[in-house]
Amino acid sequence: MKNFRSLSIIKGLSLIEVLVTITITSIGLMGLVSLQMHALKATTDSGNRSQAVWLFNDIISRIHANEVASASYVTPANFVVAAGQNSPAVCAGVVAPVCTSYHTGSALVAAADCTSIQQATWDLYEVACGSPKVAGFRGNSISYLPQAQLTIACVTPGCGNGDTLNITLQWRAKVDDEAITGAARTANSGLLTLTDVITP
Repeated sequence: MKNFRSLSIIKGLSLIEVLVTITITSIGLMGLVSLQMHALKATTDSGNRSQAVWLFNDIISRIHANEVASASYVTPANFVVAAGQNSPAVCAGVVAPVCTSYHTGSALVAAADCTSIQQATWDLYEVACGSPKVAGFRGNSISYLPQAQLTIACVTPGCGNGDTLNITLQWRAKVDDEAITGAARTANSGLLTLTDVITP
């Protein structure tokens, strides 16, 4: 009888130890999963930042190449990304005329002969929206930037061709400070910005 009681106590203790071990292991694994998810989001953000820098330099190069119509690069109201939208309203339809040849993913679209002003309009569309693609085909840098918004404004009101322009590109990050600190999110949570002032 005494040996049976000792055996029961040993079995009971073993069960408690197993439960404690499982609990501690589960907590550790949840921490590793959370760490992995944050690492994946940070990797995505790093790639998005590279895409943003490429787009930012792309529009600057286009403005320099089309200096005679640089004032036409000032973004109109339909380039604003409204609440709940992922892209500006201008992206709802293809801007005409098409001033650069591009591939839709299934066919080549030839470029038309464009004036400098038409080229500026197309450049803005192609950088802010990307060249049109067939459904499911992703080939534009802007497609990887959540809620990307390109803004080009005159430094001095009523600027003309060749005058100084302020260029801003904004997008949302996957990881924001609030996700790390646990603070309440605001309208600017995760908002990243590239900005520069250029003279064409």
